[in-house]
Amino acid sequence: MSRGLKTLAVALVLAPSAYASSTPAVAGSRHCRAGCATARPPCHPGCVTAGRSCRVAPRVGTPALSDAAAARLVHRSRWEPRPDNGAANRRVPSGAELAYFHAHSEMPYKDQVTGAFGGSTDEIIQWAAYKHGLDPDLLRAVAAVESWWRMSTIGNGGESFGLFQLRSPYNCCASLAANDTAFNADYYGAIIRSYYDGRQGWLNTVAGNGVRYGAGDLWGSVGAWFSGRWHDPGAERYVGKVKRYLCERVWRRRGF
Repeated sequence: MSRGLKTLAVALVLAPSAYASSTPAVAGSRHCRAGCATARPPCHPGCVTAGRSCRVAPRVGTPALSDAAAARLVHRSRWEPRPDNGAANRRVPSGAELAYFHAHSEMPYKDQVTGAFGGSTDEIIQWAAYKHGLDPDLLRAVAAVESWWRMSTIGNGGESFGLFQLRSPYNCCASLAANDTAFNADYYGAIIRSYYDGRQGWLNTVAGNGVRYGAGDLWGSVGAWFSGRWHDPGAERYVGKVKRYLCERVWRRRGF
């Protein structure tokens, strides 16, 4: 299901300046628009006032970049808020592991997933975001909601693993999800992109959706990862939390 590699023009569309700063240091509130609910750390550049809360609209670019092209866009730094992720951050899947994954996964963009990157937790998040045309800050916020950026996180009664909580009954493969940060993030970026691109048509065959599934809906895509439905109440609550973390940039808080 690979979408193929894009040209240099795509890389320019997805250049880091198009998204939020990767700088981890906590700064003042000068980047927030007037009235924004958070003062420190600074709000996402898309933060606007909506009553007492912030509303954000992350951009979506054009996938898919090669592993190497995405890596060139990563802002490198010494910042690592989760040193315990070190072993998982350095690990990359073997050829046999990837072959097993590609043979057993039903995810539409499985052929794009390689996990072929190493770095800090934040650098891996950036890489996965750029690779799949997503805003790095969006993935930072989702990872904070899912695991507080801890690869050791296990949820759903032992079924969900790692940074983005890949759930083993629905997403292959548990060992890679639990032990390889780049695979975990790469898979998340790919499946979110598949929702966004309209490749998950099965959603229109099941009950419980709030609206009919269709392409081009980023928040619907983020919510479906949590609930398995399109804009149902559970997904909407989850998305609300992601939006709050995104606007507040919780990963830039002191002590995160």
